[in-house]
Amino acid sequence: MPFNRMKLLVISDIHGNLDSLLSACEKEKYDKMIFLGDAVDYGPEPDKVIDFLRSNSDINIMGNHDNAVLTGSSCNCSFDMLELSDYTRENISMKLLGKNELDFLKTFRLNEDKEIDGKKFYMTHASPYNNLDGYLFANEAEKVFRDKQFFDGHDFILIGHTHFMMVYRNKIINPGSAGQARDFTGKPSYAVIDTEKQSVLFKRVVYDNEKMLKKLKALIPDSDIYEKLKKYYV
Repeated sequence: MPFNRMKLLVISDIHGNLDSLLSACEKEKYDKMIFLGDAVDYGPEPDKVIDFLRSNSDINIMGNHDNAVLTGSSCNCSFDMLELSDYTRENISMKLLGKNELDFLKTFRLNEDKEIDGKKFYMTHASPYNNLDGYLFANEAEKVFRDKQFFDGHDFILIGHTHFMMVYRNKIINPGSAGQARDFTGKPSYAVIDTEKQSVLFKRVVYDNEKMLKKLKALIPDSDIYEKLKKYYV
C-alpha cells in the first residue's frame, strides 16, 4: 500500500554518529524517515544508531559498510578512506554490534521501489546500476536520467554513498551524509522532500561535534587514525 504522507526526512551515511543523527531528527518535522544506508563504521556509536533506526526509520537501505559488517567482505570504499574504514570496523563496529543489531541490519534492502503520497520513488545506496558500490556523479546521473526504466517510472531517485549533496534535474537526490561531511564544512547534511509541493530542501546539521569526538577518541588508541578521522568532523 502506498504511504499517505507529505514530508519525508531523507538521510544517508550516518556512520555511527548518533549525536548528528539525533540533532537532525529532533529539529526537523517530518512524517516518514528514509535511510539510504551506511549506519556503521567511522563513528563511535553504530549500535545506538542502529537501535534508533529500528524505532524511527520507515525505509532502510543496505549500504556498502553495512554489508561489509554483515559479510566480512571489503566495503570497496575509496582508497583514501579504506584504512579508516577497516580500522574502525574492526575496532568499533564489530566490537559494539551484538546479535540484535546485526539481525536488524540483515533486514535492510539493496533497493526499494515504492509509491509515497502518489509519487514513485526508487531508493538505493550507491547507484541504480550498482546498489552497493557505484558512485553516481554527474556523468552517471545523466545516464540514469535518460534511462526509460527510471525516467518514465519514477518521480524521485534517492541515492547516498558519495557524502556530497546533489540534486540532478530535480529528480535524482543525494542528501549527502548525516554523519560525516566530506566537503570539509564539518556539518553533515540531509534532505526534506515535500511530496505535495514536489520540492526538495537540503539542510545542514548543527550538533555538538566535540562531544562526539570525545567518544571517538576513547575508542581509538591509534593517534594517527584518530587525527585522520577528526578532520571530517571539525
